[in-house]
Amino acid sequence: MFHSMTTLYRKYRPQSFADIIGQNAIKITLQNEIITGRIAHAYLFAGPRGIGKTTIARILSRAVNCEKRSAETGEPCNECVSCKEILEGKSLDIIEIDAASHTGVEMVRAHIIENARFTPTRLKYKVFIIDEAHMLSNASFNALLKTLEEPPAHVIFILATTELHKFPVTIISRCQRFDFRRIGEALVVERLTKLAEREGIHVEPSVLAAVARRAGGSMRDAESVLGQLFVLGSKIGWDEASMVLPHSNREDALSLAEILLGGDARGGLALIHRLRDEGMDLGQFTADFVEFLRELLLVKLAAVPPSEDEVGMNDLAGRIESGKLLRWIDRFNRRRYEQKGAEIPELPLELAIVETCGEGQPSVSTLAVGTAN
Repeated sequence: MFHSMTTLYRKYRPQSFADIIGQNAIKITLQNEIITGRIAHAYLFAGPRGIGKTTIARILSRAVNCEKRSAETGEPCNECVSCKEILEGKSLDIIEIDAASHTGVEMVRAHIIENARFTPTRLKYKVFIIDEAHMLSNASFNALLKTLEEPPAHVIFILATTELHKFPVTIISRCQRFDFRRIGEALVVERLTKLAEREGIHVEPSVLAAVARRAGGSMRDAESVLGQLFVLGSKIGWDEASMVLPHSNREDALSLAEILLGGDARGGLALIHRLRDEGMDLGQFTADFVEFLRELLLVKLAAVPPSEDEVGMNDLAGRIESGKLLRWIDRFNRRRYEQKGAEIPELPLELAIVETCGEGQPSVSTLAVGTAN
């Protein structure tokens, strides 16, 4: 039985370009560079966390040094002495630095600039992988710039960042830049499904979809949550998943939509107050409700079929106008962001309900209803 979420992520970490989920344009470009020998001296990997920047950097570091690299795909063999040394973390020529904890200029001079002057101890290329590189100080960037301007032929720099806007333009201009994208939910679900199958654990598809949705395009976050679910047993449904996932009941989302359609502000407020008293995270509920409205719109426009477990969704979609759905999505989505800094967390959601139920009604009477608790 599987016992650790950290082990899950490390156990199935991609070891080749082919294993990487998403980022196809980046993979193809890097593989072509490796095949043709047109390898850049400095790369800049930018994008959200948990989407493969460091993983691809490690694969690239093996590929350029592999003794039996595939001539057709540029993939590292992961079997030669060089690959094994890198995989086991024993190579002195692959230097990984976490800039978040090493921001000073002295670190850059001692660990990067001075080190870069010397030829590799064994490999063809000495590769510096600098994670969270935006955390480097201005003095560190200035010191690094000189090395990037005239890099030794045996050195490759890979700078990874989640905050590209903090990079000096002078550094960006001297790197080959790759912008990583968030991974689509369908690809995340496909990956999670395969991991569950490998571990011999059955997870309900709707649970996997919820994990992917909450991960927000981060494969690492999705796999970490899946690892937490795995410790709950060999069969994971919503009863088990609710212990890990901040789960809002879809029936409550359907009920709120019905209430809004009927213009019942008092009933909508009562529903929200009940969820609050039950300990529901109203910020998460609002986010889930926006997602529910989005799915309702897609069903309405026949873009996607309703899920089998969505009782009443098809019926509701037939009774609500597309224009009204669009207004609801926009309103609740805007109020969702207001919840993050609100002193009264439920207030933005309450206002959205009152505003929605007051469409087409005198504003005074609507506000009067909104005072009911």
